[in-house]
Amino acid sequence: MSDLLLTILLPISSFLISIYALLLWIIRILGFVRRIPNSAILLPPAAPGSLGDEAMVCASTDYLKQQGIENFCLIDHTNNQTYPIDVMENINLRNFFIYQTWYKFIFSFIYAGWKVNQYERFYSLGADIMDGYYSNYYTFKTVKIAEIASFLGLSTGILGFSCNRQPTNISKQLLSTLQSNVRLNARDKISYQRLIDSIDHPVNLVADLAFLLKPAEQSDKLAQVLEWVNTQKSQNKIILGINIHGLLLKNLEGITVNDLVQVLAETITKLHQENRQLSFIFLPHDRRKINGVNDDILSKKVIESLPSEVASSCFKIPFPCLAREIKAIVKHIDCVLTGRMHLGIACLGQGTPIACITYQGKFEGLYQHFNLEPLFIEPKKLFVPNQNELVELVHKLIDKRQSLHEQVISKIDGVKELSRANFTSII
Repeated sequence: MSDLLLTILLPISSFLISIYALLLWIIRILGFVRRIPNSAILLPPAAPGSLGDEAMVCASTDYLKQQGIENFCLIDHTNNQTYPIDVMENINLRNFFIYQTWYKFIFSFIYAGWKVNQYERFYSLGADIMDGYYSNYYTFKTVKIAEIASFLGLSTGILGFSCNRQPTNISKQLLSTLQSNVRLNARDKISYQRLIDSIDHPVNLVADLAFLLKPAEQSDKLAQVLEWVNTQKSQNKIILGINIHGLLLKNLEGITVNDLVQVLAETITKLHQENRQLSFIFLPHDRRKINGVNDDILSKKVIESLPSEVASSCFKIPFPCLAREIKAIVKHIDCVLTGRMHLGIACLGQGTPIACITYQGKFEGLYQHFNLEPLFIEPKKLFVPNQNELVELVHKLIDKRQSLHEQVISKIDGVKELSRANFTSII
């Protein structure tokens, strides 16, 4: 759907939604529909695949259960995938999120409104989809479901989302026209200020929902990883976690996956040569494939590209695994180099310091929550010939790991309180 058509649809859609919401309200008042007590609908940011999205979904239900919310409904983006939480029902809105024909889209939205009318609360996990960066159309659809929930009187919020440097005009219009009782929560100070400057709607400063995720207590995969970790620690090794992914190559013309693999392999080899006490654990955090590769495949490619003596100091966690298992694992790692923000959140939530290969301006606000010195590098700098900026960044991380750990620990309680603030006034 074109941006021009979306612009035309904005006022029309709001009017039609208000009419439909009035009809649904009358149906409920007449007793044909009853609200499920202690209930909430959750709209994840995407179909399952990202452990970051999984962490937000699971953390939300963890917290809401503590507040007495017992009955959950999860909106599904696809037919055959769902998140690892217990729910009363799943609402399949594939025809709404994956546009095929106009009539399927409309009927799917009508169905969504009917189901929303049966619940007391609606929470959209905004993540990184609310600024139009990936798709104005997707932002439009997310806002419109929140809009009908608000019209129907549900406690409604778009939780823990970020805003990049240049939010699209359509995304700004969409957020500005939401009812004032829809709670908009920016998950870092930078996003908060960008939203304050660009939309006409109250905004609240919070922290990412994933900070509330409970780590796994035990599992076969966790036991397997901890056996390797404990072996390394018995040899006084420094354990460095590593995560890379294909999105780091976005907008880098002429750079291939093989180039990324080569840079990481050369970096790890150099680090190993300079410090034989280093061991490396690869931490895939997203099973979705981009151009045929995902985090797990990239990790394997890097290990296969290493000299045998370096590869023998490497370990890749069993994958796929759960976000809870990752959070349990990173507690036992000395420090982590990550390209995934939610892996960074899992680490910081356990007191493990991080350095980041950043993209889309995602990490700066995260560092501010902890008053940390920003340790990050832009992807394009990885490929500058005869430069060792990534090696220098990792050395800095390793050298400062203890002081960074202490700083994170001193701030984590306050950050978790900000994470819980996502639900202020809408439980």
